[in-house]
Amino acid sequence: MSVRLKVLCAIAIVAAAAGMLLARAALSPPTEPLQRATLLPTPRSLPELALLDQDAKPFDRKQLQGHWSLLFFGFTRCPGICPSTLTMLAQTHRRLQDLPPAQQPRVVLVSVDPQHDSPPRLKAYLSAFNTDFLGVTGTAAAVEPLARSLGVSITMRALPGGDYTVDHTTAIFMVDPRGAWRAVFSSPHSADVIADDYRRILALE
Repeated sequence: MSVRLKVLCAIAIVAAAAGMLLARAALSPPTEPLQRATLLPTPRSLPELALLDQDAKPFDRKQLQGHWSLLFFGFTRCPGICPSTLTMLAQTHRRLQDLPPAQQPRVVLVSVDPQHDSPPRLKAYLSAFNTDFLGVTGTAAAVEPLARSLGVSITMRALPGGDYTVDHTTAIFMVDPRGAWRAVFSSPHSADVIADDYRRILALE
């Protein structure tokens, strides 16, 4: 074999190896660690649901299938953490608009105050943050199985004058298109961080 032919063969082998490495890198999931999200080793199925959405339509477990969702527990009379979290989720939603429609998350607020949060009230409240956000409500007994399955704490606390507030877990839960719990975002929350972690989790699928 001539020297020229040996050189050409060597170049071809190197090029082929480089191509395989690039292809493997493109297909492999990202190695960067998640910043705030905790990925469940195995997705967890959610319980059957018997809730109502903001249009007073039944909301069951099937409504969480076929798309990605970000679930947050809160209520319309919440004085601070709920509006700030929903504002942050609206920013997160905008940061993910370049994704294919099937990969963009639907944000769902699960009310922990069914006594006040009727479907119309939820719809009016969420429209101030993003008209694509969905609110769901139901009796305390109807919300409890979902909250328990996600480890969400809900505590009614009396206020002076006979009113009350609701203390609740502030984590955000990521649900996959099969309707299974995939990851949880712990506080403090940041739109940039959640959007980045969300993309990394999608890359693992």
